[in-house]
Amino acid sequence: MEGGKKRVWQTEVPERAPLIVGVISCAMLSIWNLSRGLNLWAGYNFGGAMMALLALLILWKGRAHIPALPLWIGYSASMLHFFGGSLGAADSGLGPFCFDGMNPGEWLCADGVNGMYHVHPWWDKLVHVMNSTALAIAWSLGWRRMSEYNGWQLSPRVVAFTAFSLSVAIGVAYEVYEFFGKTFFQTIDQGGYVNTATDLVSDMLGAGLGVLFTHFYDPMNKTSDKSGQLPLPSQLTLTNNGSIPPMLIGAILSLDFLFLNGSIVESDYDLIGQLMLFSVFVSGFMVAHGFFKISQASKTDGSQQSKISS
Repeated sequence: MEGGKKRVWQTEVPERAPLIVGVISCAMLSIWNLSRGLNLWAGYNFGGAMMALLALLILWKGRAHIPALPLWIGYSASMLHFFGGSLGAADSGLGPFCFDGMNPGEWLCADGVNGMYHVHPWWDKLVHVMNSTALAIAWSLGWRRMSEYNGWQLSPRVVAFTAFSLSVAIGVAYEVYEFFGKTFFQTIDQGGYVNTATDLVSDMLGAGLGVLFTHFYDPMNKTSDKSGQLPLPSQLTLTNNGSIPPMLIGAILSLDFLFLNGSIVESDYDLIGQLMLFSVFVSGFMVAHGFFKISQASKTDGSQQSKISS
């Protein structure tokens, strides 16, 4: 290398490569699906390309110092979703990789508009686990770096709990989205008690794996100030206020499914949908209340300082 300089692509900004590949992959899948008339997944992949592009723009300069491996895990999870769903067909017939009399479920052969989601019940669970793992890793890395930058001294337990809670809460919010789709638009291949409960279990498993992985993998956990002696910052308190209610509902519903066969909610999909929706409303109220308290405290501090100066 000229002048002994490191290649930014390789070392200084490791975030770029997986995100660039993500943008290109989703864009190519979107074009491929449009050419086959599979507009549903063309739209999904276009959305994926835009999200990857946004992440690329945010992380382009490498100031977050996020290792490449977690981003490659996130890329793999997204490709399971976007590529797996794209293996179906617009007319719900056989997909493009069903050769020589192959049946759906053999190798990459799939049918229906949702591809692998249609032929493999476990595909959805695998995607949920990997997506939740990637989310938990991202949140863990992010909070550790915000703590380092702002001097918050967040302990590993606080970072792990916040990342876990956020990741599960996002999974619950997605299940609320599916609940609306199933209830009002009768969408296919989603909703239902067993499907939703197992999704929540997968989300919790993935979040747990993600925070555990990051605890041992993130190099900043060994070098940053994490004594936890300072009061928790308002940003983290607001985050936990918003994520804990959905996380608790997700945990209760998961444990009810695993150990009580859904007896608490009587395996009622409408009931768990309403409970998850209620937790989201509680989350919003707690965040709004937290903002109000912070605003009031700021006004009080400002008035006290003005009195002292006068």
